[in-house]
Amino acid sequence: MLSNIIAECMGISMRNFLNTPYKEQTIIEMYAPDGFANKATGICHYCTVDTLKAILNKECLRFSDVRFLNDSTEFVEILLWIENVIMNGSYNADFQKLILESDEMKELKEYQQSYIGHSNITHQYEIKTYRTYTCSFSTDIDALSMWNYYAQSREGVNIVFNHSWNIFDGSNNSEVNSSDELENGIAIHRGLVIYKNEDKKKCIIELLNRLQEVYNKAKDDIKKYQGYILFAFKEAVNNMRCFFKNEYFECENEYRIVLRIPEELLLRKECLSDIVEKGQFKRGNILIPYVDYKFRKSSVKRIVINPYIKEESDIFELGIKELLWMNQMEAIDIVTVHEVVKEKVNLLNRNMK
Repeated sequence: MLSNIIAECMGISMRNFLNTPYKEQTIIEMYAPDGFANKATGICHYCTVDTLKAILNKECLRFSDVRFLNDSTEFVEILLWIENVIMNGSYNADFQKLILESDEMKELKEYQQSYIGHSNITHQYEIKTYRTYTCSFSTDIDALSMWNYYAQSREGVNIVFNHSWNIFDGSNNSEVNSSDELENGIAIHRGLVIYKNEDKKKCIIELLNRLQEVYNKAKDDIKKYQGYILFAFKEAVNNMRCFFKNEYFECENEYRIVLRIPEELLLRKECLSDIVEKGQFKRGNILIPYVDYKFRKSSVKRIVINPYIKEESDIFELGIKELLWMNQMEAIDIVTVHEVVKEKVNLLNRNMK
């Protein structure tokens, strides 16, 4: 029985509960042109031309500390949902107490999280802490809100990638929501951001229901098993907490990539793995911690020019062409928003026939 319960807990700790809102969709719905299964294909990164230049010249994408996002409540919002669901659901009182009064629940309220990892210094497995960084993409190649944010000065572009799975070395899972282990203890999580409160609730209910099932099997000897149950709880929460966002931002249609990086890696003077640079950049008067992480330039599919460029569009495009040429990426297409919209309309028409 011990091995079965441990196996179930390990399974819960690695399961992607972000898939829960979509599990009742039909195959046709899943694989429709704008269906869930295709959401990681053609994701795009809105930015200025200065950022485009930095991305291509340095061959890296910038990940920012999760505490400095435009919604400061993101990292802890999931905990409020857990408390709400478990207190208002039909959960055993002892199970409620186990979760809500656990050290793991208290730790989840803090930014720094611990995990068991392999040390490059002692070459032993030990408890380590990591920090969390995110990079934002969108599933909408022509989002007016994003153009308004990045292109009001007519400097905005949109970098379109083939698929999320081939952007970084070592992250080869083709699922929309997925996790992989990279070098030196770095974990990468990729997935759709969830905005609707009902969908967030579904994810939490699915997790808590699975945990209570294991709890019920182990309750006769719960002291022996509660550590495994709480481990599964904490890991599952950390795997999805960065993908809950306020409904107010739903127009962004965000697809997010998250890096969990061991602190010891960040404190080294030299950069290891595919970390190209680390430090703080300035936004207004705020210093924001960042990590520039190496990506595959071959994953870039096209560059979309913002809709506000008119008179100087030819010279604007020529400058981007030269940038691509200097980076040996001249095969990349440069398109306008109007061409993108026309493609989308043609695709919809073909699928309606």
